[in-house]
Amino acid sequence: MGNKQVVASTIIDASPEEIWAFLAEANRFAEWVDATKEVLSFDEGRPFGVDFVYKEHGGIFPFFSKSHWIVTSYTPYTKQVHTGDDGKVKMPLDICLESLPSETAAGHERKTRLTISLGLNPRWFVNLPLGILWPCVMRRKAQASMDRTVANAKRLVEAEAIKLVEHDA
Repeated sequence: MGNKQVVASTIIDASPEEIWAFLAEANRFAEWVDATKEVLSFDEGRPFGVDFVYKEHGGIFPFFSKSHWIVTSYTPYTKQVHTGDDGKVKMPLDICLESLPSETAAGHERKTRLTISLGLNPRWFVNLPLGILWPCVMRRKAQASMDRTVANAKRLVEAEAIKLVEHDA
């Protein structure tokens, strides 16, 4: 059925630590993840990391559903792997941060590349419809959604970083 994966990347004017803190706020996923319409539940009170569980409602038109996610790998300030399942499709999600050489007047690294990759592994009973729709329509829609997701993360993280700098000044 071919590779069903979308990848998007952006460079954010913030440290990996600032971006990592933002990425760990499960209650804010619907604010920046384009395909997440609502976070239904998450492990409140539990630190974000391996085995952290959350549920959401979302998708890409016309395919919306509730999905169950678990963080399966967590290397601070570098990489997270989440595995999602909505009963029809399993979705491996990789989030990677790469600190880029950049110095500010204060001498801190401030540029970080955020790359998000989402795979779609359909169960047998949706293989045929997704196999037809993916190259025709869904791949473009999924890529556009992923592009909006990294753009949203950049916008929000940079706005919050500016507020922190102004507050500290």
